[in-house]
Amino acid sequence: MTTAAPPTVIITMAGMGQRFRDAGYTVPKYRIEAHGRTLFAWSMLSLRSFIAAGSPFIFVALRQDGAEDFIREQAAALGIREVALVQLDALTDGQATSALAAGDAVAHPDRPMLVYNIDTHVDPAHLPADAVCGDGWVPCFPGPGAAWSFARADESGRIAELREKERISDDASVGLYWFSSFTLYAQSYAAFFANPANMAKGEKYIAPLYNHLIRAGLPVYLHRMPFEAVVPLGTPAEVARFLAATPPAL
Repeated sequence: MTTAAPPTVIITMAGMGQRFRDAGYTVPKYRIEAHGRTLFAWSMLSLRSFIAAGSPFIFVALRQDGAEDFIREQAAALGIREVALVQLDALTDGQATSALAAGDAVAHPDRPMLVYNIDTHVDPAHLPADAVCGDGWVPCFPGPGAAWSFARADESGRIAELREKERISDDASVGLYWFSSFTLYAQSYAAFFANPANMAKGEKYIAPLYNHLIRAGLPVYLHRMPFEAVVPLGTPAEVARFLAATPPAL
């Protein structure tokens, strides 16, 4: 890694999960059980190498969900040793803002940080903590369709541009966004979203925010992984496919 200190991990889980409610689910999305584990656990297992490195985790959730006991119990079972919870009283205008809300709980803002979600399982062998580099690092896979954040990179893997829901390449983000510090993230957020035109479809997404770093000459790198390493869990249909398939070996 670029520093001896493990990154602070910020998990954004402050959405309403409306598609799951509409599909008849009566528990928050992250509590849904699949193959003997919650979707929360399947997502956190993606970060096994960061857990092993001792990363502190900050979970950003809606207060109305009453998720604290669930989060702490699940985190303990997964071996996450340091847990903080930030509870929001209302929905934000996007994941970028939800991640920023973790700021007061970040003990070392000048150390690396990453943002992840509870919508995706990634084979942890393809997310090694020692692979991160640059001031930004974006794991990607050949995701189909246009419902992703996409990165366009040169032959060295240095990213030239990221777009939300615009297929500018075959490299789709798996939903993990690494920055060399929380301070850099917060400063970039303030500068980038000072222009409302930088919102995408009315929301503040993290992927396009990297364009601010890129324009400033800071290195942002792609980390490629195969299609089969990624299991999307963000919609009822994706969860149904996961339930019908053989569970990933861990």
